[in-house]
Amino acid sequence: MIQDLRRRIADTGGGLEAAPVGASTPPGQAHGRTMVETNGFLIVALFAIGMALSFLAADPRSPTSRPLALLFAFLGITFLVNICAYGHVLPVPANFWRRTFSLLEIGTLVAGQEWIVRIGRTATAVDAGTARGERLLRIAQGLACLYGVSGFVFPELRSEVWDVTWRFQSMLRPAYYLFAIPFTLSLTLASVRLVQLSRGQLDRSERLRLIGLSLATPFWVAGIYLPEAVKPVSFAIGEMIFLAAAIRYHVLQGQRAQFLARFLSPQLTRLVRERGLASTLHKSRVELSVVACDLRGFTAFSETAAPEDVMQLLEDYYGTVGAVVSEFGGSIKDFAGDGILALVGAPIPYEDHAARAVGMALKIRDRAHAILRHWRDLGLELGLGVGVASGFVTVGAVGNTERLEYAAIGPPVNLAARLCSRAEAGQVLADPRAVGLVGNARNGYRFEKIETAELKGFARPVSIFAVTSTDDR
Repeated sequence: MIQDLRRRIADTGGGLEAAPVGASTPPGQAHGRTMVETNGFLIVALFAIGMALSFLAADPRSPTSRPLALLFAFLGITFLVNICAYGHVLPVPANFWRRTFSLLEIGTLVAGQEWIVRIGRTATAVDAGTARGERLLRIAQGLACLYGVSGFVFPELRSEVWDVTWRFQSMLRPAYYLFAIPFTLSLTLASVRLVQLSRGQLDRSERLRLIGLSLATPFWVAGIYLPEAVKPVSFAIGEMIFLAAAIRYHVLQGQRAQFLARFLSPQLTRLVRERGLASTLHKSRVELSVVACDLRGFTAFSETAAPEDVMQLLEDYYGTVGAVVSEFGGSIKDFAGDGILALVGAPIPYEDHAARAVGMALKIRDRAHAILRHWRDLGLELGLGVGVASGFVTVGAVGNTERLEYAAIGPPVNLAARLCSRAEAGQVLADPRAVGLVGNARNGYRFEKIETAELKGFARPVSIFAVTSTDDR
């Protein structure tokens, strides 16, 4: 597409003639056809820029949407510059337009290839093949820059050998390969990576946009070779096809956002944007820490208090605990009445997950004490117990396209719940694994073994440690 625009400028010496040369074409008819083409390209340009702005506005934090928005912005600007060049809007030399197109080509190619790079990162399994594919695209971007810089430095030479209707004789000139080699290699490497991605397990929404690109590309390529009067129509059809796929992409993203906002931390939300939901939430066995907490005296309170008071307490409680969990990089797995279960170390891995979980548990205890003080002042016996356990757990998303839930299965999940049930109001209990990972008298925490007890669901007795902060009095 850009090649065609540059070729037309080169053939006219940098500007568009008011009417085609030739006595057989009435001047009025030629001028009318030129106006139709100009208006058509203007519509296509504004449509492309509008798509770029909509992609950016709808999903500004998405690492894949940003380069895609840049791609369409460069395309739209290319069409606008084409109109200015052909219409003699600005009295500037032909080399100005040639160099401008060279810069726009760099931006278009690099942005498009960067989009493919980031789509590859949404694959379910990131392996050595993914790294090799990304290196291919980085080489392709380097070649695209070399291609564009060559055109910027040698605008007249490029116009002579590259921006003309292709003939076999063109290949006999050595200068032709200065532009042909980097351009062809850049597109070839990008195509190879696209084929690789089409065979992989990509994020579903990103795959939709890749399919949209595959369906739209024939119309964009055809626009280069079709008669002048229908070129804008072909480009516009391609844009509409891609827009349809993009709309479906944003619908899926909206559904995910509801899931993420309710159950997962902001850190995890960012990870999903970067890698895709399937890659982030795929099933795996990891070492992590689990924090379980619930209210003491809540059952009696809910039986006697007004429903509005119960809802207000839960709202304050959920909001407080959720904020602390996000602060330490954890993720809420379950809200169940007055019980909350949080994970530290999945889906976002942390080497210091145990220390984070212990710090989280203590801060949850302190923050909950503050919000429960109001209810205790009214004579109600309310408190909070917290349990912390570490170990290996199988985690991953379960469900279907209608509803997803992030599941965690393993002994630490049950152990944290048992410790939480055993904790008294204001007490934080931890298992030996968490204590060992954190280390006694480190990070401002103290661990005191209080008992060894038999817990339901565990064949052997479990040593139980009380956790306090060095700042506790």
